[in-house]
Amino acid sequence: MYFRHSRKKRGSSTMAPTKSLGKSIASDIITPKVVDDILGWAKQIKGDVLNGKPPRAIALWLMANVTRDYLASGTFHIYRGRLSMQEQALKGMAFYCFDELTKIGQMTVEEKTAALKATNEEIRELD
Repeated sequence: MYFRHSRKKRGSSTMAPTKSLGKSIASDIITPKVVDDILGWAKQIKGDVLNGKPPRAIALWLMANVTRDYLASGTFHIYRGRLSMQEQALKGMAFYCFDELTKIGQMTVEEKTAALKATNEEIRELD
């Protein structure tokens, strides 16, 4: 995690966590497509929320899907066996989404394991 110095009132410095570079890279890549998907699926999303699906879960699913689409496309692929910095960030974002979906009960551990495996296989297919 990256840190920045922050100052207390008396001038002593402490380390405060900031947004990690990987999450920043991944969110910069996926945000435009996720926003387009939210706008395009607005009626369906509204219905899901009204039926009790947590908005956070919907956002995490959309983020995971967009992230996996980018990974499977090879858009940021460098060469065989090497992920670019963007792909590493996207892979981390996908894994984060799966972890969070599992924590909030929207994905079982088995589904998470299958999604992680499928994501890794999609990346390997590009090599």
